[in-house]
Amino acid sequence: MKPIYDKLSRRQFLRGTGGALLAIPLLPSLLPRAAEAQAVGAASAERYFVHMTTWHGCFQEPYFGSLLNATPTATTSHGGISVRSAPLPFTTESDQAVLSSILRARSSLWTPRLRGLTNVINGLDFARGTGHNRGGTLGGVADVAPTLDQLLAEAPSFYRSAVAQPAIVRNLVSLARRSGSVVQTEESADSNVKLFDRLFKGTSSTGGTPAPAPEQVVLVDRVKEHADLVLSDPSCSADCRSRLGDYLDMLSQVEAKVQASAGVSSDFTRPTTDTLAVERSAGFYGAPATQVQCEQLWNDIVVAAFAAGISRVYVCGPTTYTFGPEPEHSWHNAYAHGQDDPTVRAGFGAAVQRQFEGALLDMASKLDRVRTADGATLLDKGLVASGFELGSGGNPGHHHNRCIPVVSIGNAGGYFRTGQSLDYRDLNGFSWSSDPHWWGGLLYDQWLGMVVRAMGVSQADFDSTRYGYPGVRADNTDHTDAMWAAAGTNLPWLKA
Repeated sequence: MKPIYDKLSRRQFLRGTGGALLAIPLLPSLLPRAAEAQAVGAASAERYFVHMTTWHGCFQEPYFGSLLNATPTATTSHGGISVRSAPLPFTTESDQAVLSSILRARSSLWTPRLRGLTNVINGLDFARGTGHNRGGTLGGVADVAPTLDQLLAEAPSFYRSAVAQPAIVRNLVSLARRSGSVVQTEESADSNVKLFDRLFKGTSSTGGTPAPAPEQVVLVDRVKEHADLVLSDPSCSADCRSRLGDYLDMLSQVEAKVQASAGVSSDFTRPTTDTLAVERSAGFYGAPATQVQCEQLWNDIVVAAFAAGISRVYVCGPTTYTFGPEPEHSWHNAYAHGQDDPTVRAGFGAAVQRQFEGALLDMASKLDRVRTADGATLLDKGLVASGFELGSGGNPGHHHNRCIPVVSIGNAGGYFRTGQSLDYRDLNGFSWSSDPHWWGGLLYDQWLGMVVRAMGVSQADFDSTRYGYPGVRADNTDHTDAMWAAAGTNLPWLKA
């Protein structure tokens, strides 16, 4: 059963006529003075989390580049090993900001502001099995623990004064606890248009009953009916008018992109062609740029949902496409397992770069354009992070749990220090390969524990100071007692 999105959250205060209730941002100037101060204070405590999973693992050098051998500006001992940090050494090539052959993007997108909010982390290991770990990047453990997104969705301390809202879940990355078992979470929708309808047009289903078709009306026209009522109120300040105008512009752009990509009529009828149909169209797997466009359409709708207070968590990991020229299964055999061939490795790296620039950075940039009731942007109070299904390195097998590449953008309301290259590899310890050489390091659970605390989750909802997240010590011999003892603390240099 799909979760029901409760539209009566604090930020969706405007009740429309005719039984319609559509989402618009909180506009503080329309609230009583005491309520305005309370709303602004509550808005400042809000946190937002986005996570994008990349399937398989990549070699260290294409991903980290010069960061692998950079001269550290700080060193310390942590968890029984020596670790290092340095500022991110960006260079410029043509119109691109560059850290490595994968971590590069247009300077107009990876702006100085977003570069300053970026961290690149190496040397974090999964504590549990290798293989295809669908929930591993979010801390999920089959039959043991749900993924981080589901913890946030159910934690009262994450929402505080707001009504709890489910995470927006896409594909195989999320595990939920249901009836005492940990099972794969059902995705919120299988296309951008269906998610759009569900979040903004009230088409959720319950108890297996099919949802009714959405009204034959343009979304923005219906929202504008209510926005016009707000704008006619003389107490609506210039700032709130600007904020509402920006929100309507964003929704207009979302709908225009959906219609342009799907070739649907202006009344936005359903059923209609959408990203799912685009995925199934001839030539889709030979057109990675179109795959990126699909991700950006999803991003548009998620950001609109965040701005309207419908949800604060989005996790995704496309499985029908890979940002390369092949579908997942062909990609797995020909590319993920073929990276010993430099040509194949370059093709794999190009696909990962497309996801980084076209999906992750696109999301961060869009979140940074939306101001909330306290004047901060969604990104100011958020964290956008990536994680790999498997570790980075080389032989043997490209299926291992060592050195999961992590890039994060945002400081989660000032919780994280940013602009850093953080290297937690144990360069004097565990090693499996000489071509290329790679190592193990600290526990990935420690990073996720910091994310839990950054999102404001209290120990009453989850004690991330035990062993990080999921808070359960794995039975393995890869990581020492000292590493597990450190797993519930903050990683060096990362806490502001």
